[in-house]
Amino acid sequence: MAFFAGDNKQSNGKESGAATIIAANTKFKGEVITDCHFHTDGEFEGTIRSKNTVMVGKTGMIVGDIFAQKVIISGKVVGNIEAKGVEIMPNGKVEGVIASDELVIERKGIFLGQSRNTQKDDVRLLNNDAKTEPKILESKKQITT
Repeated sequence: MAFFAGDNKQSNGKESGAATIIAANTKFKGEVITDCHFHTDGEFEGTIRSKNTVMVGKTGMIVGDIFAQKVIISGKVVGNIEAKGVEIMPNGKVEGVIASDELVIERKGIFLGQSRNTQKDDVRLLNNDAKTEPKILESKKQITT
């Protein structure tokens, strides 16, 4: 995934391509609140709140909670994730609770924990539909009676 544009313009951090990066062999502890993308190939301990994508590279590790639009894990996350979309890539690993509209676990991705779908409106619709008999069964009754 490309985060950066090809030119060397100065950034005010509001462009969709802006990113906060923690390089490999770097350890960081604390809280990050950003409108930008967040990418780590190093180790991060704490809380991340991003209005964009959080990416954990193959050598990256996050211990803590992640709140973001989208989270893509190729490394390891130990903690809770709340996002619209979560993808666990091959060899990526998550231990914790995931609350998401969409959860994708690629082949060889590992997820140990609990997941919760945050699309409450869809759940309510399914519950309401369950109270009515399917139309196929209703038409079958008419044929047999």
